[in-house]
Amino acid sequence: MPDTEVVRPRRARFAMADMVRSLGLLVVVIAVLLLIGPARALILPGSKDKMPPVDYSGYVRGFNTLASVPALVPSGLPAGWRANAGRLDHASSTVHLHVGWAVPGTAFAGLDEGTGSSDTLLREVTGSSSLQSRGMATIAGETWTVRRSNRGETTYTREANGVFVIVTGNATDAQLRLLAASLHQASSASSLGAAASSLARAPSSHS
Repeated sequence: MPDTEVVRPRRARFAMADMVRSLGLLVVVIAVLLLIGPARALILPGSKDKMPPVDYSGYVRGFNTLASVPALVPSGLPAGWRANAGRLDHASSTVHLHVGWAVPGTAFAGLDEGTGSSDTLLREVTGSSSLQSRGMATIAGETWTVRRSNRGETTYTREANGVFVIVTGNATDAQLRLLAASLHQASSASSLGAAASSLARAPSSHS
């Protein structure tokens, strides 16, 4: 009795190979979507995503107490701005307040206010390059000195009631001017707390 060779249908082998290729392609597509979409932050969080929102009202109240003069605080900033950095330093007769915002995109805008030597604060915040004035600018009726930081970032400075104010960061010039224009003395502790809390909330999108 002759041997009988069992031949597997070619169509079955091709179907299995097609299934494997399809699954591989599906995995690639899902990986790409995760890396370029909103879910990217869950896998590869950037520096903005790693830093939680900050309620900086306590730092401002501390500055007001230690410096015996009111700090300037922003109001009316866009919803896409998120306060994610705050610090208050006190040494000898100097007080230094810092608040930072993550702005739409991947940039940051910073507000620094201090008593004491303006040159010392400039060197600390923006480096020695910013000691040189590069002109003047009028923003919301206030005169600001235009400078350039050691990192090449635009810097705006002015003095308000004995407090030296610095606005800088790698945000666009329009965003830095927006921050500068929004600054005012808080009318009350309650309004300060409301403003800081609302600006600290993480926005639903960065658009």
